[in-house]
Amino acid sequence: MIWSFLLLISVLLVVDFYGFRGIRKLFSHHKLTPLRYFMLRSYWIVDIVFILFAIAWALYIRSSNLEEYEKYRKFFWIMGGFMLIFIPKTSFFLFTVFYDLKLLFISINRKIFHHRTRFHIFLTRFRHSLVVPAAGFIVAILMFTITLHGVGFGRFNFNVVEQQIWFDDLPEAFDGYRIVQFSDTHLGSYSQTDAVQIGLRVINQLSPDLIVFTGDMVNNEALEAEKFIPYFQELQASDGLYSVLGNHDMGDYRRWGTIAEKEANIQQLVNVQKEMGFHVLMNEHAFIRRGNDSIMIAGVENWGLPPFAQYGDLNKALSVSTVDAATFTILLSHDPSHWKAQIIPESDVNLTLSGHTHGMQFGISNRFFSWSPVQLKYNEWSGLYHDGYQKLYVNTGFGFLSFPGRIGMPPEITLIILRKNPEHLASHKP
Repeated sequence: MIWSFLLLISVLLVVDFYGFRGIRKLFSHHKLTPLRYFMLRSYWIVDIVFILFAIAWALYIRSSNLEEYEKYRKFFWIMGGFMLIFIPKTSFFLFTVFYDLKLLFISINRKIFHHRTRFHIFLTRFRHSLVVPAAGFIVAILMFTITLHGVGFGRFNFNVVEQQIWFDDLPEAFDGYRIVQFSDTHLGSYSQTDAVQIGLRVINQLSPDLIVFTGDMVNNEALEAEKFIPYFQELQASDGLYSVLGNHDMGDYRRWGTIAEKEANIQQLVNVQKEMGFHVLMNEHAFIRRGNDSIMIAGVENWGLPPFAQYGDLNKALSVSTVDAATFTILLSHDPSHWKAQIIPESDVNLTLSGHTHGMQFGISNRFFSWSPVQLKYNEWSGLYHDGYQKLYVNTGFGFLSFPGRIGMPPEITLIILRKNPEHLASHKP
């Protein structure tokens, strides 16, 4: 842990000092002396103000009489301030590195080609051009604006993603079945209820047959969810509401006096969700029937690759009688890494619904292209994935955690429409 912290500090110092070098170069022109003076001083003043704010804010939080979950939420603003400063600085840093690489390339080219080639003349003409650092400065301002918008508005700008998913063996009666999935509400992150109410109204407007929640309702404690009970009770779906617990719901990120206290908190959260109207699936399943057709909705407690705990019991959740063995199955499992690690090799689950990744609350997400740094850790992190006849959909989250914003990765509400492939297009299970 200490080495990771030292590595992080080292990277931040490199970004900061190298970025300052770029600022000094960009504003070195003699006609810009007053502006240069202002920019060079402001560069470090911003860092100093942030450090003083972080120390003062942390001391205020620790000395307050707030509930633990409220203290936890207020620490998010330190991360918010950090991101407002270092996202723009990192953007400028990258342009500064590119600029210096250009100068290095020109120098190497000049030593290799002693005579003045056309390419050498072209490069030399732009040797002292400040176009690259100037572009970097503009991008840094743009990234500051985008980050500020993500904190002020992006975390509340709910995005409905409609996803039709086709299956060969979907029962006829469920062709066109509407499932609304949402995940990772992290209710303790909200100081007010207004934004959550707006998101829940959006869900109702989609006229779902079924509503599923795929974990992480709270940050750490069941207490965080209690004031939201009346608003969740307004959710309506003809076949009901189903939910599972995520890693944060299990209370693993808070110190408890005893194991009994932790278990009591989990039970309290289960009771809260039941009061909201959810059928909480704790390694169990239920059937939804339409005429002679049925589908199985199964759910596991959180199961993740280390260091995340593996509470989920897939065999128990899917254990059914011989009569129901061939039922079309939808599984709710919070962590998408569960899909390839266990669900695909050990089960015949048709559709798995997950959350957990948040899309890192940072990236690019639209109908044409999706990218986020979180994909360095998770191969399946957003949207629809296929492996033979088995499919996975990963929702990028309703709420937010640690960073009080969403940058290019809006909170997601997913409308999944199940579709049955025509017989002439069907490809049978292997």
